[in-house]
Amino acid sequence: MTEEKNKINQIYDALVDSEEPGLNIREKEILHPEESTEDQNESFKGTPQTKPVSDSSLNYYDNRSENYQDLLSLIDDAEKEIADLKFRKVLMESDFPALLDYFIKIFVKEEMSVSAIAKGALLEYFTFELIKPLENHDLHLSTNEFSTWESKHFNLTYRLTSANDINFSFMMPTSDGKFRSEKIKLMEVYPDTMKVKVLNDAVLTLLKDCYNKHIYTSGQNSMFSREMNDVMAHMKDLGFDFDENLLDNSQPLDLAVDLHHKTPVDVLDKIFITTMDNENYDFKKVGENSYLIALDGNQTVTIKQNTIDQTSSLKLNTDRKNRSLIEFFGSYPFLVPLTITD
Repeated sequence: MTEEKNKINQIYDALVDSEEPGLNIREKEILHPEESTEDQNESFKGTPQTKPVSDSSLNYYDNRSENYQDLLSLIDDAEKEIADLKFRKVLMESDFPALLDYFIKIFVKEEMSVSAIAKGALLEYFTFELIKPLENHDLHLSTNEFSTWESKHFNLTYRLTSANDINFSFMMPTSDGKFRSEKIKLMEVYPDTMKVKVLNDAVLTLLKDCYNKHIYTSGQNSMFSREMNDVMAHMKDLGFDFDENLLDNSQPLDLAVDLHHKTPVDVLDKIFITTMDNENYDFKKVGENSYLIALDGNQTVTIKQNTIDQTSSLKLNTDRKNRSLIEFFGSYPFLVPLTITD
């Protein structure tokens, strides 16, 4: 019996190194599920987990956000461009009252905001409607000059002023190879008040360029007067009001023209000689510095000299004959020197 026990101890000693210092035999522990879950949660809370984001990820999201904003901006620009194109289409389809309404809203009252291209189109269509009678004389938009309408006999350039009025200037082909370096400012159109001012200085300049400088012919001047009177009659039909002016031939001339010079004595002498040679004319002194020229058909010209400021004035009366000053002086060219200042 003793021998068997010793053999068992030897076998145990061979299996287990009882001299190993850390070896302890413990009873098996039983883990309860509730206690295990709580312990695990506490473990997770105690050691928070963080996931690093790479630089490439940050760049991706930044670029994506930036591209998104760029896309919104492109969409906004495209929508504005489409709206502007549609408005320009509306302008093309509009008659004069509608164009006038848009002119007031956009330029005068600034109630509408449109592109520079749309504003340019509005001015083009609006001015065309104003001078539409010249369509009978090959009216077309110039391909050489900005904001200029060309017709067979002369050109009209239009400009929008800072006060939102429209100025028209004109240029005619010269005769005998002579060249005029400046356009002649002709009239001012006020769409807001529906008024037009024709500049009398333009008419006087035409007379001087024709009869003194010989830049234009009397036939050119007469043609210009007729065609521009067609334009003015059309503008009156559109509702514009005109003050008395030297270009209008729709009524008799009965107005005074102030001149910035005193009539030279030699001019008066030549007129006197001409009237004395024609039995239908007369020339006489009616005051200290006043002279009366009587013409046929009860037409008269009164000259008043101001010796203090060295100026003069002409009082024109064509009785019942409808005439512009250009047409009047075309019939009596010997009177043109009265208007020439140099």
